[in-house]
Amino acid sequence: MPTIAFEGRHCSGQRDIGKIVARKLGFDYIDRIILADIAKKVGSTVEAVSKRQDKKPSIAAIFANGITQILNNSSAIGMGGDPYFGPGIETVMSKEYNELDETIVKNPEDIDYNRMIKATKEVIYDISQLGKVLIISRGASAILKDQDNTLRIFFISNFERRIEIAKDIHNVTSNDEAEEILKHADHAQNEYYIKAFGLDFDDMSMYHSVLNTSALEVETCSEVVLALAKSNLRI
Repeated sequence: MPTIAFEGRHCSGQRDIGKIVARKLGFDYIDRIILADIAKKVGSTVEAVSKRQDKKPSIAAIFANGITQILNNSSAIGMGGDPYFGPGIETVMSKEYNELDETIVKNPEDIDYNRMIKATKEVIYDISQLGKVLIISRGASAILKDQDNTLRIFFISNFERRIEIAKDIHNVTSNDEAEEILKHADHAQNEYYIKAFGLDFDDMSMYHSVLNTSALEVETCSEVVLALAKSNLRI
């Protein structure tokens, strides 16, 4: 199936471009919010997972519980796409990198990384087999780097623009708060790519194109991706 994978630093503007490209190509747009909504439709929410314990669990505990549920579903039901959209998936796939920073960077002993990586690869691979999809982040480009009929795009932006986007997305008012969010997000992305794939996050060799969203307008970036998709994918 044709798949487009977007990657980039948190708040680099790839989500707005992804929505436009997916709509114009008739692709399903797979983002953290979409995956969380799917999970809710099958009867599970972030809040429900959190309340399974007597007190509110830490982010590390929520993440570990989500991974356990995915693995349980995977072993019990098989390699199909639907099991991954069962209870627990939203605790993993709906979180931003900065929210995972405490888990990935400071508390590695709380998570079995081999199992986490295996589960993430299975989820992304299954999603890529479901139909025409555009996947935002989650390491999809690295996971699908050897898969045929996949277009991989990396997005960069200057820090000032990322700060403005972070303030809007995370509803913060000060540059210092936004910088802190981005600092943790970048750190978590670096650690994730090294631990999961043995890759440098800033290694652009796996991508078909790199687009600078602080130098190019959203519509321009969208048109570039559309042209690449039409010339490189069997749609």
